[in-house]
Amino acid sequence: MLAHIKNWLTTEQEKQSALVSDEHELAYLVTALMLEAAQIDGEASKDELALIISSVASQFELDDTQMTALLAEAETHADERIELHGLIRRLREQSDYEERIGVLELVWMTVLADDRVDTLESQLMRRLAGLLFVSDVDSGLAAKAAKKRLDASPAT
Repeated sequence: MLAHIKNWLTTEQEKQSALVSDEHELAYLVTALMLEAAQIDGEASKDELALIISSVASQFELDDTQMTALLAEAETHADERIELHGLIRRLREQSDYEERIGVLELVWMTVLADDRVDTLESQLMRRLAGLLFVSDVDSGLAAKAAKKRLDASPAT
């Protein structure tokens, strides 16, 4: 029975991984986490989606077609996803500590886009920091950097 469950989980992860090219895997993972943060309150706003698109496309040098495909893939899987551990594990495997702090900064940008942090968003960020093995201090610094980047960017 356990072998069957493990096989099923492995097959599901392989199917999801196959949908996104290796070249854009990290961009997909970041997009999925940012989308999770945007949807934590029930629905992602147009401003949050625009922020995700511009931030990820800029960070990973993606064109509009690539970014649209990544976001569509992330939205499809967000509806099917029941946990974040698979995403987080893949992200930890592909990034070092400094890169994970950068990922948290991007997710913090999504959370801070509306100038308020509600309880669900706060809980998500603490959980993400823990799962990414990023210290509370570095997560706080990432939040400050995200706020600074948002304040410096032109209004959408």
